[in-house]
Amino acid sequence: MKRLLLIYAGLGMLAVFVFFFGCEKTFIGPAEQNKSPEVWLSSGPVEGDTIGYQVHFYWGGWDPDGEVKNYEFVVAAGNPYGFNAEDTTGLAKWTRTSIHDSLFRVSADDTSREVIFSGNRFTRYDMTHTFFLRAVDMEGKRSDPVYRSFTAWTLAPYVEITMPAPPQPIDKVGELGRVIKFDWVGRDPIDSPENVKEPDSIRYMYHRVDSPGGGYDPSFNIIKDLNNNPWRYEEDWSPWNWYRAAGDSGRSTRLGDDEVLEVGSSHIFAVQAKDEAGAVTAIFDRRNNVREFIVSVTAVPYLTITEPFLGGFRFIGTNLRPEKRDLPPGVPLNFRWRANALEYGGEIMCYQFGWDVADLDNPSDWDSDCSPFILNCSATWYSGVHTLFVRVVDNSGSETLGQVEINIVPFTMERNLLWVDDFPSSNFGQRDYSMPEESGIGSHDEFWLRHCQRAIGFDKDRDVYDSANNNSTAPPKITLIAKYKNIIWTYGSNVDKICWDNVVKFVAESKIGSGQVVVNYLALFLLKGGHLLTEGNSERSGGLAACLYVQQPFPMHLKCETLGNQEGCEGDTSGVNSYPYKDYCVTMLDKIVGAIRTTTGMVYRKVVNYDCMYPGVVRSSDIWNTTVPGMPAQLDLWEEVVKEGRFFAPTGALGGFTLAEVYNPAYWMNRNLVTSQRCFHPMFLMKAKNASSGLHNQAVALWVTKYANITPEVQGGIAVAAPSAHLGFELWYFNRAQGDAVINTMFSQWQILATP
Repeated sequence: MKRLLLIYAGLGMLAVFVFFFGCEKTFIGPAEQNKSPEVWLSSGPVEGDTIGYQVHFYWGGWDPDGEVKNYEFVVAAGNPYGFNAEDTTGLAKWTRTSIHDSLFRVSADDTSREVIFSGNRFTRYDMTHTFFLRAVDMEGKRSDPVYRSFTAWTLAPYVEITMPAPPQPIDKVGELGRVIKFDWVGRDPIDSPENVKEPDSIRYMYHRVDSPGGGYDPSFNIIKDLNNNPWRYEEDWSPWNWYRAAGDSGRSTRLGDDEVLEVGSSHIFAVQAKDEAGAVTAIFDRRNNVREFIVSVTAVPYLTITEPFLGGFRFIGTNLRPEKRDLPPGVPLNFRWRANALEYGGEIMCYQFGWDVADLDNPSDWDSDCSPFILNCSATWYSGVHTLFVRVVDNSGSETLGQVEINIVPFTMERNLLWVDDFPSSNFGQRDYSMPEESGIGSHDEFWLRHCQRAIGFDKDRDVYDSANNNSTAPPKITLIAKYKNIIWTYGSNVDKICWDNVVKFVAESKIGSGQVVVNYLALFLLKGGHLLTEGNSERSGGLAACLYVQQPFPMHLKCETLGNQEGCEGDTSGVNSYPYKDYCVTMLDKIVGAIRTTTGMVYRKVVNYDCMYPGVVRSSDIWNTTVPGMPAQLDLWEEVVKEGRFFAPTGALGGFTLAEVYNPAYWMNRNLVTSQRCFHPMFLMKAKNASSGLHNQAVALWVTKYANITPEVQGGIAVAAPSAHLGFELWYFNRAQGDAVINTMFSQWQILATP
């Protein structure tokens, strides 16, 4: 080595000799020695500060006898007195840069502790680092390094398993299928629990519930043990996978397709997330990132079948009896179905349907193959009994079979008029005329029998169905309805004592499984060309509001609010298939009295006496009132009802009549930016006591015209196409001569009027 250095020294002296003496100009004096550059940190965390894991440093430097060529830096774990010297030894450990600042993401995965934000548990990780920086000049000389120590912290990311949902109650061990799809969402708090982004990566594990060294023990609290002794389960974890990996593999996985899960045994599944600072989810709980479950062979899809006229049915498993429904011939049926396996972590693979399938195991007996795209079918039957079979299969091979049996009932429609007396009352001695008596002079029965007996061929011993004599809530059977061309249905408002609601009640799609008592055969009756006059006491839960699944405040939107008031229309919108919306073309319902909502826009509904009806109603300007002759220009309240001292007297506490339902009130339609359906045709409009009421001049009676052009197929007598009608009030309370004109007009349209 010394010899090599001497050779280099000799060559150097020769070069100096040539330089100084080989030219005309000469330099006298020794050459200056190259000085070290200097460097400084101009901005960054204060020495020893605790900050987030993203750290921004700014720096500068200069060279006293030249220029700074570049800078070199290294970030080492630990403080200057506790880091590993090997982290800064050798040029390969230093990063070269020519810029004057940089944002560094450092690890924060050394020490951890639990912190509480807004009642929720989070894990905070800390780690100390030291940033070293030096400058390099044009000759390659390096400055002494400067350094800054700081402690980086981060909140560990967390994970929420979104499918399957946690069982209820939360400490219950749920039953899942043999092949389970788990989906999750990861969130990484940046500087607070509210400011989040996606985590960097995830991993998951599953484990049978075994006690340490003791084998299978379903009573062992394995989730508590996972929190206290995570090392015990380290070998069960999958490799870390990027959160945004292809095929959603960073956000979902399946168990049971490649793994063997012991049927009948309890297992746990857990997910961890890691952020770019290295912090890892350290808290495991049932609500978020852990599921404890039993692998069950009885987990099968939930199958829902719906049909606009029949309502909805729910099926689970294969050993179920068919749902049976009676229908008239020639009704176009449109079935839709959908199955759900989310509750037990399964996935629907395919559907199959067939009519009158003789052998379920014979593919040729089905009308379709098993396909994920077979979601509906249509059929029209004119006689006989026919059964729709729908099969659904999940990813573990488990299946559910739904059956809907249709019995075709002949609609002879040979009789002219049926009166369904569904207005419960009693003989209490008429005092204030707030309610008609059941029988006797001036009673509800006397009033309607007088009208019905003006119809050709009406027999009061044959053509009256009194619900009070038929268990009150039991509606007439469809075999009775099928004998008539025209029906008058009068109802009360107490749904516990009438059968009206058991015909028109609507079960929204999201509530299917709660059951529908009977088919709404009134919609089918209209479809077959039958004619209806429906009316009665319609306050509170009465009237068309009897279709609602739950009682609720008014006004309400039938499309969006059959399950309860809500702002917007983002939930279950299957209310478009409800009887009032689909067949009577009503979009919104309101009441004069009842539970009134307090939503913004209700300013005109706060004073009760503004909203009473006085003196009655007036005919609307609708085209159907122009087309149909004979309807009175107005309906006044009966003089007996409004006499001084009686319940609905103008000078009474209410100041007028309140037992009415209101349809498509303009102020509520406008507030919700909704327009009426084209088939909505008001017959009479309410006159409020005070014209400032939002209900002034709003519809309280309707022409039902959707099926007005259908001529029924009857076995005898006259059959005509004609409109139907619905009154949102009981006609008994109104002027007798004007009421006669209403009935005369309807009977004339139906061509059954015997005597005016």
